[in-house]
Amino acid sequence: MTTVKQKNPCIRKLFSVVLLLLLTCCARVTITPPSPPLDHQAITGIISVFKKQARVVRTLVSSGTLTLDIKGSESDAAVLIVATRDPSKIKIEITHTWGRPLLHILIKGSSLDILSFTEKRLYSGQLGNLGRSRLIPVPLSPDLVWTLARAYPVLLNHNRALSLNGNQITLLDQREDKIQIVDLYPESNLPHRVSFCQQNSEVIFSDFQNNDGIRYAKGIEINSPENNARLALEIRQITFNKPVPEAIFRLETPLDFELVPLKSVNRKD
Repeated sequence: MTTVKQKNPCIRKLFSVVLLLLLTCCARVTITPPSPPLDHQAITGIISVFKKQARVVRTLVSSGTLTLDIKGSESDAAVLIVATRDPSKIKIEITHTWGRPLLHILIKGSSLDILSFTEKRLYSGQLGNLGRSRLIPVPLSPDLVWTLARAYPVLLNHNRALSLNGNQITLLDQREDKIQIVDLYPESNLPHRVSFCQQNSEVIFSDFQNNDGIRYAKGIEINSPENNARLALEIRQITFNKPVPEAIFRLETPLDFELVPLKSVNRKD
């Protein structure tokens, strides 16, 4: 009897622990239900905001840091972007962190010129010729480039818009193929992630600002899973709708630079 009495406190303690564990496991877990798809009125209202944002910017000048990550190898550079919307012209100057020019990129509509100072070459062609180039390892299109420069997504021309999931809008072409998917921040309906289906790329937006009614993201990231590449822009300063001299949209090519068609630099897998 003495032995049993000595073990009773241990047994009661063990029983208490087991009971506590059982009660903890049975505690109710709160699960937030998924948001329902957006209705037609909500979709129309959100698209109208996107269209308004597209109209309010005529020109822009921005500066910041450009980060390129290819297969885990990351490099940073300073960047200056000057752009006009109509007609569409974008000049991008990429400079090493200690001030040496690396690339000057000029895009007029779908035409593309890249001045490479390290290679002493002028690459010339169309955005579609860029393919999987080693120069810019993420697929680009005129709308995708303007999305990066504007720091706000361009909605592609579409035949129909619908919502298949909460806080998300899908744009379809005339063949009912998906061409663009827009994921929204639930609290603001600002764009969070925009997928460009034909380019197999997505753009992520963060840290939105409001400049006299012009919304823009200070952080923009283009991801290309197919190329295992990421291009990120962190905007330090941006100015909208100031006059931009036409002379800015010229490339001053040194005489000793070689002219190379863009088609000849596409990567081979």
